[in-house]
Amino acid sequence: METINEKSRKEIVDACLRIVNNDVDFIDGCRKLVSLRNRLNLEQDSDFLSFVGVVSETDDYPSPNIRTNFSKDYLDQIDKEIAEYVSQVRFSIIDACNVLIMKYKS
Repeated sequence: METINEKSRKEIVDACLRIVNNDVDFIDGCRKLVSLRNRLNLEQDSDFLSFVGVVSETDDYPSPNIRTNFSKDYLDQIDKEIAEYVSQVRFSIIDACNVLIMKYKS
């Protein structure tokens, strides 16, 4: 594991807690963790792979900040797909969050 500073450790833990506590859109939370992984040069940390998988499998789903660009019918269809997908992966992602929390907490 790369040595990262306290602020970065806190960012990882906070992002995980937001997912665990359902305080963030699930997919956006995973996207945030992958972004942190890349920015902090943690590509070799295999504990991020579950999040990379979610981001890869959901890259065609619109993020909340651009949803206004899509029709209601399309969003209704996508929301059903997202809900089904999230229900399948949520528990494993919560487990992955808990691993990162334990690993990066102060």
